[in-house]
Amino acid sequence: MFTKKKFIINCNLIFCCLSVAIFSSCEQVLSNMPGNGNNNPNVGDINADLQISFDPSELRQEVKFGADAKLSLKGYAEGNTDQVSQRMFDEMDLTMFRIPIYAMRQADDPFYENLVKVMKSAKAVNPDIKFFASVANGDGDENNNLHNADKFPPSMMGCCPNNVYNLNLTAYARRIDQYLQMLEDNDLYVDYLGPFNEDPASSEDYRRVFVQMEKLGDIKRVGLETWALQAGINRVESVQDQLDIVGSHIYDDDNIPKSQWDAKWAELVQKSTRPVWHTEATRYRTNDNITNLVDGMANIIPAIRGGVEYVHFYQTTRRIVYFNGGVQPYKFSGFKALVNSATGKHVASSNSTDVDVMSTVFVDDEVASLHIINTSEMEKTASLKIEGGYYSLKPVRETLWDEDNLETTTERSLGQRKSPNEWNVVLPANSYMHIEIPLKD
Repeated sequence: MFTKKKFIINCNLIFCCLSVAIFSSCEQVLSNMPGNGNNNPNVGDINADLQISFDPSELRQEVKFGADAKLSLKGYAEGNTDQVSQRMFDEMDLTMFRIPIYAMRQADDPFYENLVKVMKSAKAVNPDIKFFASVANGDGDENNNLHNADKFPPSMMGCCPNNVYNLNLTAYARRIDQYLQMLEDNDLYVDYLGPFNEDPASSEDYRRVFVQMEKLGDIKRVGLETWALQAGINRVESVQDQLDIVGSHIYDDDNIPKSQWDAKWAELVQKSTRPVWHTEATRYRTNDNITNLVDGMANIIPAIRGGVEYVHFYQTTRRIVYFNGGVQPYKFSGFKALVNSATGKHVASSNSTDVDVMSTVFVDDEVASLHIINTSEMEKTASLKIEGGYYSLKPVRETLWDEDNLETTTERSLGQRKSPNEWNVVLPANSYMHIEIPLKD
């Protein structure tokens, strides 16, 4: 018997099916509705352990990435140089190269032929690449553990008690000029210059170097590059008047609660009147595995969330790309996904309710590239939500790195999600996930 109640129910079901026909079959939609026994954790019908949200309407800075070879220059030059350059400056979209100034070496030292070789190779791959010359804590060959005053030659020491390390900064400025001239003689030019690295140089130390240089010209001045992020926060206001760029490392991460990493980078950015760079991203160590990839991401994501505009991968040529041109599979593919998805996009506002699950997202007019790491030893289900009136009707692409997966990609259709702007993802323990989300507003 056809009752009025049955008629209303049937009409509601028909309307539901018609309204979602462009997304999936009626059977799929009804089976995914709450209460119909669907246990797919990606749909959003089960309780999540945490929430991750992002708002594509709240755009922040654009982030770019660079390579580093200050202490791995020799292996780069003596290895498969052009293949290494291809990996870093083409396959990975690294747009800047952090190169060494060896304060111990005269500009005519034959060892600098290695630098000329790799710079020319990098420029051949990317003619628009920028070069950032930063003083190295080593000589690039026999001793790569020359920190603080030890990186400078004895001939420059003991001169001037008012200068950092009692350095003869006039002689140091002259040595940097000779270094720049050597590069110019090879048709190579520096765009950014950092005369101190993890050194307690004052504003006056920077001024004395820069003002006595004859070849500074339009080169942008980079400074601080402190070993500890907290030291950068403490010193930035007293030094930045002599700088165009403020750089910092974060080797004091063990002394800062993980929950404060974002806030500490943001504090440096807020105190600085100059753009801020993470000039030595690390913690991904020398060998390759999922743990080192996740640890490296955890060193980078808070800096991006805090507002930095450039991230430089420390010893890219040894710790991500081998000297023979081969790659470390986990770290190369994972970091490449992060780097390349940021090109042409801006960081958008995002939030995770779990300190062990970090996220950042890059957005343009068409796509959101969401990056998530689960640093804990437990699998977790995250409820994802797109805010600001945005949603996604097309399939989203989820790529996973964990103990058992190396860049494994699956697609989630709308029928496999709770709604166009909300769904769940399962994050394995110690994992990285990259989600490409086509956007509609």
